[in-house]
Amino acid sequence: MLLENIKEAFNQYKNQAEKSDFFFKREQAFAEFEKTGFPTTKHEEWKYTNLKALTNKSFQSTTLSNSGAEVLLAKSFLKDLTANRLVFVNGHFSSNLSNIIETDSSIIISTLSQARIQNSELFNAHFNKYVPVEGEGLNAMNTALFSDGAFIYVPNNKRVASPVFIINITDSSSINVLCQPRNLIVVEKSAFATVIESSYSLGTNPSFTNVVNEVYVNENSHIEYYKIQHQEGESYQNNYTQIFQEANTNINHVTLTLSGTFVRNNLHFFMNGQNCDSLLYGLYMPHGTEFIDNHTRVDHAFPNCHSDELYKGIMMDKSVAVFNGKIMVHLDAQKTNAYQRNQNILLSNDATVNTKPQLEIFADDVKCTHGATIGQLDEEPMFYLRSRGIPEDAARKMLLNAFADDIAERIKIPELVVLLEQEIEKKL
Repeated sequence: MLLENIKEAFNQYKNQAEKSDFFFKREQAFAEFEKTGFPTTKHEEWKYTNLKALTNKSFQSTTLSNSGAEVLLAKSFLKDLTANRLVFVNGHFSSNLSNIIETDSSIIISTLSQARIQNSELFNAHFNKYVPVEGEGLNAMNTALFSDGAFIYVPNNKRVASPVFIINITDSSSINVLCQPRNLIVVEKSAFATVIESSYSLGTNPSFTNVVNEVYVNENSHIEYYKIQHQEGESYQNNYTQIFQEANTNINHVTLTLSGTFVRNNLHFFMNGQNCDSLLYGLYMPHGTEFIDNHTRVDHAFPNCHSDELYKGIMMDKSVAVFNGKIMVHLDAQKTNAYQRNQNILLSNDATVNTKPQLEIFADDVKCTHGATIGQLDEEPMFYLRSRGIPEDAARKMLLNAFADDIAERIKIPELVVLLEQEIEKKL
């Protein structure tokens, strides 16, 4: 049914749209979507991830929302964080909930739809240049029908003073909602930015959020990028982030998946120059029957680059997680240092993890390692703590907090670390 919804939505758009270059990009993307369709378990990259429960449902794109979004933000963690806020409800910009505090007028923090008109040269130079569409049905669907999203542009030698907080709220209080945000982030030479991308939900009807992020980082620049996923109810999310790095850049990316019925994260790095540093960290804590899938890929295409990847899972109840990480070392990428680990703790005999770390190496002078572990809490430290009078529940929390600390220490925003500690405390 979702397929029919998408076709109907594009036909409506087609009848109303102005025939411009932008329209033709959307039209080409829709043709690719029709050719490719939704991925199935027959695709190797989707082997453990079945979209049938999602594609059999009916969804609508809508601007409908109620005051719940304001209430949700007022209660939310990080509400007191000093940040530039861009709030989108069902993929549409909410000006009354947003607040831009950046004072440097050369730095652009706006919506993508505004940028397309007011900063068309920048928009056209970067939009749809980094995220693959061919053979990627969900990316093609987003390109054809995305609603709106954030546009962040940091010029040469500039620094965004406060984090940019992109908040996506899916409100399915009245109907099943399809939401397709899209964000474009461009950081020019010797510049710096901190970005927090977050997703929340309202309502009990099913919702599907299909996010695409394009990130371009020019030479000698640095980005701190944090992703927080905290959707309740029957929420499905596919999130595709492509980061394109030029030489001498440093990216620290942390994904915290706290809840969601179905979450698929696709995180791809491409190093397009020497001396790049790509840091990928993630923590997921599914409970109930939640399903969380992290797919990552790091392309080392030039010499003397470094990547470090660590994803950790705390699995509860009947939850299922997938980790599939690929490091690709290209022929010319000599002196590559690349590390990848996936570690999981099962707190229930009914929880499941499918993990597949991968290395493909075509250069001969490299240092690359990868590995995965799945197990239960170690009995020896538990015995040690219990023998010193610490109750079992408290000892268990101490060990799990220590397990999560490897990820928490990668976060450079103190308020976000506190949030993570609170979520761990609530869940455990």
